Amino acid sequence: MLGPHEAVAALGRGVDVYLFLIGMMGLAAYARLGGVFDWIATVAVAAARGSRLRLLAIVYVAGIGTTALLSNDATIVVLTPAVIDALRRFEAPPPAYVMACALVANAASFILPIANPSNLLVFAGGMPALGTWLAIFGLPSVAALAITFAVLVAWFRADLRAPATVRATTAVATPHRTAVIVLLVVAAIVVTTSARQGPLGLAAFACATAAWLIALARSRGEALRMLGRISWRVVVLTAALFVIVGAVNAHGGLAATRAALAWCTAFAQPWSQLAVGATIALASNVANNLPVGLSLGETLPLAHVAPPVLHAALIGVNLGPNATVNGSLATLLWLAIIQRERIDISPLRFAAVGTAATIPALAAAILLVR
Repeated sequence: MLGPHEAVAALGRGVDVYLFLIGMMGLAAYARLGGVFDWIATVAVAAARGSRLRLLAIVYVAGIGTTALLSNDATIVVLTPAVIDALRRFEAPPPAYVMACALVANAASFILPIANPSNLLVFAGGMPALGTWLAIFGLPSVAALAITFAVLVAWFRADLRAPATVRATTAVATPHRTAVIVLLVVAAIVVTTSARQGPLGLAAFACATAAWLIALARSRGEALRMLGRISWRVVVLTAALFVIVGAVNAHGGLAATRAALAWCTAFAQPWSQLAVGATIALASNVANNLPVGLSLGETLPLAHVAPPVLHAALIGVNLGPNATVNGSLATLLWLAIIQRERIDISPLRFAAVGTAATIPALAAAILLVR
């Protein structure tokens, strides 16, 4: 157990992550209330023109954009409900489309530093500048996204071959102009902050606060709904994980992590990269990727591993959780959403599709990382 002072210190180490989570979820809620995701849903149905495969591709691309600019949690809590709403107007079984939301949320989560809170955890010792990040992870991200999409298409090919008809025509909803302008400005601020290696958590929180004040000026009810759409339980759980990991590390957890990294890095390249990425991916599915990322953030700066091994570790934390619903908080949130909507995808079925996509995508991304 940790004493009060140690627990407070452990909580304090996560301030940037808490601010990032609250900021990104707040911005996602602002976008949803501003009609941005309703617009995406209606445009997707219209653009699909009766093709189930085309609709899947549109959903997947929308997931990449949402994850890259608003984080993987936003893809789950905002895009997934919008996709489910679109499917009510489109004659197609939902599993392929909701699975696409879950898998792209993790597969795209290392395309930019802001795409996943775990990036802040792993690079706690210093986040690379945006240009450096893109040079390291750009090609691996593209490979992981392409392979994941190919596996989705192959797995659901029978469902995707059949033509579909639009059940109900809906006029394309126009998002609030203010919301679009605010989100464009926010994207510029957050990307610039990343490029200059600034505090991403503080930038995201400040942008969300500004968006909330704009919502408040328009409608007190809208501002309250924006606060209500933030998953505060995720923030509390994340804070609790910092304390738990602090306690584990105080009783030898860091030594065990260092020993595992030492074993993996004993192999020659590229086997050491593959060993690190695969081991961390497995650990993320057993214990969830947030505590794994936390442990790595404290261990890697002291382990003095080669940069490609560090980068393989980050890919394992981000992409590895696609194998099971337990792998990330984003996927657990996704499971709760589809169960509430009575869409029948069991954890075992998710694991079958997820593992088939994760193994080749993980291997390709790790082998391509610099």
